[in-house]
Order: sequence, then structure tokens, then C-alpha cells
Amino acid sequence: MRTIHKLLLAALAAGIVTGGALFFVLGRMEEAKREAERESIRLAAESIFQAKADKKDAQWRAYPAPTGRVWDRARTKVTLDQVEMQGERAKVRISEITTPYTTSPSGADPQPDVPYVGQYVYVFEPAGDSWKLVKDVTKEEFGLGVASMP
Repeated sequence: MRTIHKLLLAALAAGIVTGGALFFVLGRMEEAKREAERESIRLAAESIFQAKADKKDAQWRAYPAPTGRVWDRARTKVTLDQVEMQGERAKVRISEITTPYTTSPSGADPQPDVPYVGQYVYVFEPAGDSWKLVKDVTKEEFGLGVASMP
């Protein structure tokens, strides 16, 4: 009888260890999936802001370049401050920094200028392996009225 109890206890202990390890592995897999989703959303948001910054009539180009310099290009960086999943959609609070660059009139010596910073709240939904912008809710979230998509 003692041998049976020892075997049962050993089997129970092995089951607990195996179950704990399985729970840990599943948790890590879920965490990796969430991180991959966040990165995919970040890349989608960054491409939106980079496309705006690359336009010939981008907002930062409206100001005169420093003396002896000409506007060249801009680089955007996006940080996801908060991601709230709402079913298949993701409501995302975004911090964006756009740094315009100037060059000499010949196109040499690129230098960063004063960066522009903004915060936005966008709703994205999955589009294949990426995410697409569904709605800009920035104005609604910050109490500035109703937002419209660009």
C-alpha cells in the first residue's frame, strides 16, 4: 500500500511540474504573440506618419529653413503608449516624433532640425499580416470634438 501511495504522489508531483511548465510555455507564447502584434501596429502607425512627413506640402516644410540651409527629408519615430484590444480592433495611443533634416544647398551635410512631437489615438484592425488605420479618435479622446480621417 505504501508503494502505491509513493507512486501516486510521484505521479501527482510529475503532473504538477509538467502542468506548471506547460502553463509557463503557453504564457510565454501568448506574450510573444502580443509583442508581435504591438510591433506590427507600431510599424503600421510609423508608416502613416512617415508618409505624411515625406509629402512635399508636409506641415514642417511650411516654415523657413535656417539661413544657408534647405529642407531635405524627415524621419519619424513612433512609440505606442497604450494598446487596448477591442475584439479584433486595437485602440492605440501613439506618441510621434518627426525630425526634419536640412542640408547645404548642394545637398551635403545633413543636420537634424527641431523635432515636432504629437500624440494621437487611432483605431486599427488587422489586414493580413499588418494592420490598417480604421479611425482617428484623437479629438474625441482629448475632448476636442469629433475627428475625421485624413
